[in-house]
Amino acid sequence: PAANYSGAVSLRLTTNAPSACSVVSATRTLTVQQAPTVNAGTLLTICQSSSPSAITLTGASFGGGATTAAWSITSGGGTLSSPVQTATPASVTYTPAANYSGSVVLTLTTNAPSACSVVSATRTITVQQAPTVNAGGPDTVCQSSTPSAITLTGASIGGGATTGAWSIISGGGSLSSTAQTANPSGVTYTPAANYSGAVSLRLTTNA
Repeated sequence: PAANYSGAVSLRLTTNAPSACSVVSATRTLTVQQAPTVNAGTLLTICQSSSPSAITLTGASFGGGATTAAWSITSGGGTLSSPVQTATPASVTYTPAANYSGSVVLTLTTNAPSACSVVSATRTITVQQAPTVNAGGPDTVCQSSTPSAITLTGASIGGGATTGAWSIISGGGSLSSTAQTANPSGVTYTPAANYSGAVSLRLTTNA
């Protein structure tokens, strides 16, 4: 067939003719169907937590002779809003398993016109755990004109976070480090001399 053609093709077979006879002909009809095509969409990297959100699988499409396509989970767990053949696979959602981190592979498979085979494509989603942080406290301390450093024990990071950094929101004073560190509970804070009142410190994770 011609490239990308779909539809009916009529072929005629015609004999030669012995001297006293006429030629005879017969026709044969072929129905050409376009092969299905499918696109599962681009790679995704997402951040999730213990209460994961649904992700709409935008960018998915099919074409050729296909009229529907269905999603399935190849690896990585989680749930799909619909695993059945649908004319709108780009509106299906995927929800990771709670607290999962790693790769998820989804497969999008077309239906098949009668003379064609189904086709499939995969989409990989990288799930990263959401960072968590605990600044510790509150603390009440007694200080003077020569204040002592206070170690910020009890501070911690978790989830996908690997470091945290302290900053002073209000109340002045100084920190032994404002850089990202894997051990934020080892950082110290020193109040300003003769200061009394509230001090607010913020602990921020990396991402």
